[in-house]
Amino acid sequence: MFENKNYIQQSEKLAKRYENNKQRYFELDEFIAISDYYMLNRNYKNALEVNTTAEIFYPSSVELKTIKADLYIRSNEFEKAEEVIKNIELNSDTIPDIYILKGEISIKKNQYRQAEKLFDGAVKLSEDKDYTLEIICDFLMVMHQIQLAKKYLELAQKIIPDVDIDLMYWLAKCYEYESEYGKAANIYEKMTTIDPFDENIWDNLGDTYMLMSEYEKAVKAFDFRLSVSDADATETLINKAECLSMLKKNNEAIKIYNKILDLEKENQDAMFGIAKCYEREGIYGIAEKIYLDIVSQNPNYVDAYYSLATIYAQKNEFKTAEQFMRKTLDDTEIVPVFLIQMSKILLQQNKIKEAKQTMEKFIYTDSCKHDYQIWLLYAEIIAIDNIEKAIDILETKYSENFYSIAEICYHLAYYNFIIDNISQCAVYIERGLELNADMMKLFFELCPEVMLNEQIMSIYFSFKTKK
Repeated sequence: MFENKNYIQQSEKLAKRYENNKQRYFELDEFIAISDYYMLNRNYKNALEVNTTAEIFYPSSVELKTIKADLYIRSNEFEKAEEVIKNIELNSDTIPDIYILKGEISIKKNQYRQAEKLFDGAVKLSEDKDYTLEIICDFLMVMHQIQLAKKYLELAQKIIPDVDIDLMYWLAKCYEYESEYGKAANIYEKMTTIDPFDENIWDNLGDTYMLMSEYEKAVKAFDFRLSVSDADATETLINKAECLSMLKKNNEAIKIYNKILDLEKENQDAMFGIAKCYEREGIYGIAEKIYLDIVSQNPNYVDAYYSLATIYAQKNEFKTAEQFMRKTLDDTEIVPVFLIQMSKILLQQNKIKEAKQTMEKFIYTDSCKHDYQIWLLYAEIIAIDNIEKAIDILETKYSENFYSIAEICYHLAYYNFIIDNISQCAVYIERGLELNADMMKLFFELCPEVMLNEQIMSIYFSFKTKK
């Protein structure tokens, strides 16, 4: 994050002073800073405690009451939040804040349209729109409501003359979540003109170019970062080397990795990078040996297990690949791509029941529940035996979180077409075309027989004509 570093450091110092002596008197803005520190670390219990203490000294502060309501909402204590809101909503100066708080409750209750109306009202009535938008977007980002957050962050770019760099950063992250990497790169490029000496911005720009497979541009971004500062630059060097490897300059990449190892003899990320270079050159024996060396030194290095599984899957040795993939799922933080790969390896062995059970064990974890690719694969597994249930699963996720992702729409259209629910198929085709018409080819690949259906093809040709 690009929050004000000085403010964060000052808030942390104040929090430590508060913890050492909770009877100590603080100014109102200091109490708020302490509460902000705990909130930033998602420690809502401590933030509420600080807020309650502050109200003893400042019982008439509407700002403290507004913060308390927000904290209750984030802690899912809606009744307490609503009580606080009733106490402050007669104050005309707080109407935008009331709208925000009620909008937050609506989000928590999955009432997204109502929330959007309330947030729109808050922005319209607010005299301090950048602050209002920051509050709304912070909450939406925490709740992983990316589509709504993106709407208000894009609005900030249009209506605020000097957009806060935090809001720009959040917008770039929203674009990354939505796989709109070109738009994310554009934001980071603008940020480099605002603060060309912030190495974090250059790192983020380089990372985004990597996601776009624009490896030459990524190398340039990382070189700019290194020219700004070569301190704490190991990760930057590793990313640069990875780009060179993807450009098939594996010898250059290995030189960078070896320079890192000269300084940090046991840097496993550099060892992993060297192994990846050999793997890409098709020298699987050396790559496998290095990966095995890495996991012998560090049994928790899950990327090495994943790479070993990939090598064995390429050789159609799925049983061995499965053994290594299981190691990746022992980690406390499950990476979505690992779960997808594991399920695919199980499906290759026709272990449908195990694939389903594996998905259900991890799919509701924080790292997986917002990944639409995982839910698409899970629905695909479910559809093998029960298409109607697969539809229910995707429709639920569509309404909760994925309502602006075209791929979800086209898969829902596909499943509805299979069960001959053409009217519902048409609904999702229309929605998918609005979101991303180019992905209609995905639907044709899934369901080529649809080309014989006059109703669906009429919708498609009508859309193309309008465009």
